[in-house]
Amino acid sequence: MRIIKRLFKLFILLFVLAAVAGGIYVWITIDDAPTITTAELKAKANPEGEQTYIKSADIPDRYRQAVVSTEDATFETNNGINSDGVKALVESNIKALFGHGVGRGGSSITQQLVKLTAFKNDAEPTPKRKIQELYLAYHLNKVYSKNQIFEFYVNKIYEGYNKYGAETISQFYYQKPLKALSLDQQSTIAGLGQSPSVYNLYTSPKTVKERRDIVLLSMFNNGEISESQYKQATKVDIKHGLVQPS
Repeated sequence: MRIIKRLFKLFILLFVLAAVAGGIYVWITIDDAPTITTAELKAKANPEGEQTYIKSADIPDRYRQAVVSTEDATFETNNGINSDGVKALVESNIKALFGHGVGRGGSSITQQLVKLTAFKNDAEPTPKRKIQELYLAYHLNKVYSKNQIFEFYVNKIYEGYNKYGAETISQFYYQKPLKALSLDQQSTIAGLGQSPSVYNLYTSPKTVKERRDIVLLSMFNNGEISESQYKQATKVDIKHGLVQPS
């Protein structure tokens, strides 16, 4: 019985020491986090890329709904961090330690903005970088409005063909401003940023259609469009309004 008590006390002691050590590590990591300025948030992710900057007031509500529904359904109300994404990150990494799958986790729109601004040159997310990313996302959510954060993000996304931002790729593919596009076209643009090399309207229209329809389904599931709007938009030719390159 004494041995069991001693082992239990030792376990508690080790747990406390681990918690303290973890807390110190997190504190030091956060203290070492980079600062992000407004100028950096507005700047192109690649100085050599093409960008037509779009202000928050000119971003269509429908496009915003499409992006939010697909990438971060809690964006409008969260604290900069997608709690479901963090949960997935922790669970998947624990499983990965035991040889089950790989670590993953959905980032909030604010977290993605942080990565595109402060960590764009980091190939793989280390624990240190992930902690800093979460902290900076939380911090940005305190400093900037949701409209400002979404504006920064929308203009920083790489969309393919050396184009950065939704307005830039809209002008490239359709020769129209983003606000002039139809529901199906805005949904197409909203889905490109996940993987612009894969979702290419000229070379992979079938793949782009599949992605567009996922965006539309997310909008329908989130109550942003009706069932009839969803069905009608998914039936539209993916090349609707597409301008062929000269």
